[in-house]
Amino acid sequence: MKTMKIWRIMFMMLTAFFIASCGNDDDNEDKVEQVTVYVSAETGVYYDMWLDPEKENPIEGMQIWENETQIWQIVSFYTIKGFTYERGNEYELLVKKTTLATPPHVRYELISIVSQRKVE
Repeated sequence: MKTMKIWRIMFMMLTAFFIASCGNDDDNEDKVEQVTVYVSAETGVYYDMWLDPEKENPIEGMQIWENETQIWQIVSFYTIKGFTYERGNEYELLVKKTTLATPPHVRYELISIVSQRKVE
């Protein structure tokens, strides 16, 4: 009888442990949101930190700015899936931004071009 009580208590503790360990951890989930991205008519240069740690080979890219970051970033012309950059144009884009949990990385996909203006 005493052995049966010990097994029940162990079973209940083990069950509680498994339930607690299966909790939902939001930090390990991808975050998907719609954001507005502005693309400059001017290009800039960036460096591939993995392939060019000495910063000897600049890569031309487009300059983008998000409402949330409010900082111009220079990224590859292929950063926004479905979008083709044309030199001399500035854009306001609505994009789907996916922030991947592991490894931390951001992906953009074009939803629509809100505005496009030729800059001379």
